[in-house]
Amino acid sequence: MKSVILTWTASVLFSLAAAAPSAGFEQQCARLAQSYSPDAQTKVLLSEFVPAGTNLTNPDNHPSCQTKPFTVTLADMCRLRLKVATSDTSGLEMEAWMPVDWKENRYLVLGNGGLGGCIAYPDMTFTTWLGFATVAHNNGHLGDTAKPMLNNPGVVEDYAYRAIKTATKSGKKAVSHFYKSPLKKSYYMGCSSGGRQGLKAAQDFPEEFDGIVAGAPANDFNNLFSITGNYHKIMGKPGDATYLSQEQWTAIRDLIIKQCDGLDGVVDGVIEEPRICNPRPEAMMCAAGQTWKSHKCITATQASAVRKFFEPFYGSDGNLIYPRFDPGAEVTTDVTGGESPQFATEWYKYAVFNDPNWDFDSNFSVAFAEEMNRIDLYNVSTWKDLTALKKTGHKLLTYHGLQDGLISSENSYRYYEHVSRSMSLTSSELDEFYRYFPIPGQSHCHSGDGNWFIGATSQFARTKATEIPTEGGVLMSMVKWVEEGVAPERILGRNIDLATSVEKSSKEHCKWPLKNVYLGGDANVKESWGCQ
Repeated sequence: MKSVILTWTASVLFSLAAAAPSAGFEQQCARLAQSYSPDAQTKVLLSEFVPAGTNLTNPDNHPSCQTKPFTVTLADMCRLRLKVATSDTSGLEMEAWMPVDWKENRYLVLGNGGLGGCIAYPDMTFTTWLGFATVAHNNGHLGDTAKPMLNNPGVVEDYAYRAIKTATKSGKKAVSHFYKSPLKKSYYMGCSSGGRQGLKAAQDFPEEFDGIVAGAPANDFNNLFSITGNYHKIMGKPGDATYLSQEQWTAIRDLIIKQCDGLDGVVDGVIEEPRICNPRPEAMMCAAGQTWKSHKCITATQASAVRKFFEPFYGSDGNLIYPRFDPGAEVTTDVTGGESPQFATEWYKYAVFNDPNWDFDSNFSVAFAEEMNRIDLYNVSTWKDLTALKKTGHKLLTYHGLQDGLISSENSYRYYEHVSRSMSLTSSELDEFYRYFPIPGQSHCHSGDGNWFIGATSQFARTKATEIPTEGGVLMSMVKWVEEGVAPERILGRNIDLATSVEKSSKEHCKWPLKNVYLGGDANVKESWGCQ
């Protein structure tokens, strides 16, 4: 396939110039700080006109939030920053970016990641460029940490569900006030914790969104933290006989891809269906007298630990706690860095036990995991069916990378089948309002060895490109489903080199329960793949 470098084009620059703001737009934006006061809970912190190409310094650049302290905007817009109280002891900060060229009166809310106290500025840049009036928020606290939850249940409640609901309603008021025009359609997009937020909206307040895009959802939240604890318990710490270095994990990953890559009929560096891959770490085991240093091999003890690592986590009653790690995914230091898992540890310390001295290694066990699943703070588990969504007639699209090194993609299959069984609906019946797309070769939310770019959250900022086609991606496919009634059968993915922004290949990803099937020919060309 011929490589394509994705950069600014003259047509894009012309379209931005054609949508140049009037003096009235700029003045109206500047006056928001005085003219907009919707209720006693809401305070306007800032209102300003921001032209495209502005190097915008992020006002809450907590070290855990941003890799860069600034964002370069792509659309002329009005920027509004609000502080909204959610209780006497809690509240959130949010921004609404309202472009001059407001496409079809569309409204979009973005989700958060991790422990969720970071505003998604890069995604706001991307979606305002697409013409959405976009809202993002800090989920009720500052920073990708649970520390602000200590002895403050209001902050925990915000994280579980209330912040996303509050920001959505507050944003709708602000956008309608500014444009002096009603919203036509409302959308949501998020990945990871943002994916869980999307499912929370679909389960509990689906009336807020006509279309919800939820990627790699962190639902079954309590058990997700338990599986990270189980990984840590299995692999141990540096110096333990079971521990593997990052170099050794990379070698294990390469071994697994070599063992399972060809199962789909083509060797292309991507395991198309990881669920049929059964890794054999013993293939890297040292013979007598060999070591990692001499032969790049692992011990029998290490091989046993790796085998257990790629097994599901079961409770004392034999019931599944959480599915296994995705074979072929990059095993990051977030999972096996030798330290107790950061997010799980902080959640237990500050949200559950309110004890900064609580120790993970001394307390984690199967019995502990079972008890934590019963302590479901504000229903943060987000594990319900979609009866409420079905009644509204609104739409949900989920996706999950099958090379996810943080949240097992098998959990998204499991949730889909849970909804099917609990609602007694076949896949064709679910298709009316809920569609799931597995994305082979996509890592956690972004990047990966496969065709990972699907026009979703957290992806645009990872590239150095300033124009990327979005037709066929998840967001614009959702818009087409909602506004034209054309439901997506496939999602177009692209493999984009993060260093050069060169598009190396493309593929259309199939709607579950259909699977990507290699038909023959150049594996880098989408026509070489089908759905069966």
